[in-house]
Amino acid sequence: MNYTRKRALLACDFCRHRKRRCDGKKPCSTCKDSNADCVYKELPFDRCLSRPISRLRTNLLLTQDGRVEDASPTAVIDRLARIESLLEHQSQQITQLSSRSSPVSYPTSQADYFSTYQQQSEYLPSTSAAIDPHLDSPQFLIPKGHATLPSTLLSLPRVCDLLGDYPRDYFFEIEEKLPLPGLLGTLYDSPLIWPSLDLNALDAAAENYFRNVHPHHPIFSPSMFKSWQAQLIQEEKMEEIGTAICFCVYALGTLCTDQGGDYDTDEAFGLQFFQPALRIILHKLVWDFRPSINLCQALLLAASYFAHLGRPLHSWKMAQFSSRIFLTLVESRKHNLSSAQFEEVELRTFWQCFTVECDRIAELDVPRSGIEPLGDRMRLPHSTDPADNENTIYFIAEHAIRRLLNRIHNSLYGPEISQISPPAMPTGPNQAWQSLGIQKLLGLTAELNRQLEEWYISIPDWLRPPKGTMPLPNDRARVLRLRYYAARHIIHRPFILQLACRQAEGQSPASSSVLSPDAYSEAPLVLEKCQTCIDSCVTYLYNAVEMIDKRSPYLWTFSQSCMACLLMMWLADNTPALHPYVPPMRSVQNMILAKLGKWATKDSTFAAEVHIIKRLVFSDSMEA
Repeated sequence: MNYTRKRALLACDFCRHRKRRCDGKKPCSTCKDSNADCVYKELPFDRCLSRPISRLRTNLLLTQDGRVEDASPTAVIDRLARIESLLEHQSQQITQLSSRSSPVSYPTSQADYFSTYQQQSEYLPSTSAAIDPHLDSPQFLIPKGHATLPSTLLSLPRVCDLLGDYPRDYFFEIEEKLPLPGLLGTLYDSPLIWPSLDLNALDAAAENYFRNVHPHHPIFSPSMFKSWQAQLIQEEKMEEIGTAICFCVYALGTLCTDQGGDYDTDEAFGLQFFQPALRIILHKLVWDFRPSINLCQALLLAASYFAHLGRPLHSWKMAQFSSRIFLTLVESRKHNLSSAQFEEVELRTFWQCFTVECDRIAELDVPRSGIEPLGDRMRLPHSTDPADNENTIYFIAEHAIRRLLNRIHNSLYGPEISQISPPAMPTGPNQAWQSLGIQKLLGLTAELNRQLEEWYISIPDWLRPPKGTMPLPNDRARVLRLRYYAARHIIHRPFILQLACRQAEGQSPASSSVLSPDAYSEAPLVLEKCQTCIDSCVTYLYNAVEMIDKRSPYLWTFSQSCMACLLMMWLADNTPALHPYVPPMRSVQNMILAKLGKWATKDSTFAAEVHIIKRLVFSDSMEA
């Protein structure tokens, strides 16, 4: 006889930790059989009293394996604390790597370096020594429909009054309509044309690639590249994936040359290399039936090339293809990641797929490939080449903060937050935090900010970028500092949005029924959080100026973040309680406009950003 076993609304701690079904009794049958203490996590008392059971269920979360968990802000804080050891594990790995790599001393034996580091990193983060392997640790993935997109700021009533209405997918629509540049627009209109293989020119392009591009994503070693190049030179017209990788390297090296000049010619774009590379890659993608890590690498290089052009959708598409191939490779490991053996090149490929896709999800809310959930289960890469240690540390540190950024998106900007608002409260994406209340919002942001500082401290002293605007020696340090201030900004953004929206609405009866009229504007701690957000935005803008002045895989990302920071500063400047804390912004605004104008071709995202930023009038501009 078929029947459905009754499941408890909220399982006891013992059953949740052991992943057992709970009958909801006190004590439950499982605890009774095991002689265990049967303890239930109590639901927030204030919600239990003030809301009917139908509304109370919106604070519960159904997990993938059928369990029901409390999704209230208090419970989210608990879960953040429970996975804190994952961040600490990453810190240990960076420290371990650093202990074997200082500016003046490196291990003499690669084998010795590998064995020492391997002792610390063989296990996966989700089963580290600091965590009970049976402990339930929910993942913090970027939710679909999250409210962190820069375009969500354009939906604020005050911004709409100034700029007009912008749809949520405004920048997505711009990007999908842009034609491919130059030869790429006629990819299959003519036979494959092979570039001339002038060794001097090729070596110069490769050298430029390893100086300017490789540090951002060291997915293969220079020695691996030399073997592909030697085969290409020997065999010449060979349509293999190694040839495509070489051509992508030459294209990126040409695109990122330090010399100025014309930015719009096929030669400046390196299209004589990238067009045949893309044809080979797409052919292999369609007609190769076994997962290939080299094809994943070639696709990631193609993604990097499009990112350097400021084409986020084309970049995401290439990275998503790479992610799906990698997932096929994972499936071949029998779904058991705890015992699967991944080579170093595979780990680097995975983490590059993870970071590129998460960046695009955060910026454009694009469809997911399914690779993001593996971020809590795959071990981090290491290095057996002493010359690569610095790049590896930066590589690990960036992936670590990308995971932290995912937690921020999930904890503060998920669409489910707006679903728990009282019926009288407006629940737009920028007003959802009103339902949390001051104390719970302060608790969430304090925990996330603490984890951000833990990440920052985990970077070795000699590589850790100092806070502020002090000049830095390389782009990798600049990227980490920008990531830090980007995370700090979005952690504290809700406070400015709340204060700006509430003061603009003049404290309507609906809002004052939930929070006291002056709760936000008069709370010193709230004003302190707003000042932190203001400081983060301004510092980000000063640091981003140099990066948006040249091509890099972050060009589009940083341009969007600059626009978001300026929108936040404009809101603060036009909010009476925050106006005194906003520094003069006219000069910063002009600096950003000057750099973005360099890329603002007709009908591009950059042109749209320039148009939006130009219309923001700050108080110091009016005074001048």
